[in-house]
Amino acid sequence: MKHRARTSSPARRAYYDAASYRRWVARQIGPRCVGGIYRSGYSDSVYEVLAIDPGPREGWPTWRITVRTLGEDMTRWHCTAWDADHDHDQVVAEPGVQALRVWVEHTLTRPASSGALLEQRHVLDEAAHPGTVGALYELARAARIPSKA
Repeated sequence: MKHRARTSSPARRAYYDAASYRRWVARQIGPRCVGGIYRSGYSDSVYEVLAIDPGPREGWPTWRITVRTLGEDMTRWHCTAWDADHDHDQVVAEPGVQALRVWVEHTLTRPASSGALLEQRHVLDEAAHPGTVGALYELARAARIPSKA
């Protein structure tokens, strides 16, 4: 009888409700981690996870994931659950070196004339040639371009 009284207290119920919510959100998020790259079975797009807000939050959605499709510069958020039952969603690369390699390969293999892919290629050029980029920055600072009056 004493045990039943302790488990039915409002504080105890709140504790179990919070634990149940955390388990539910963990199932919804699945294996996704910040910095990882994943393929959506719903849209067949490849995206990287920028942030995960597990909540709880007032209203809908109670949790959400901020993502950016590879090759784009716009971010968006969604609360679509991970669908592992039908092999719809896939882990492309775990966070870290593997994800960086996937991002670089994607950036270098897609045609880019403007936009996010072109900017990302400039970042890769700067990383690959730091000496040249440093010299160009110095030249730009030292150059005196006459202003039009």
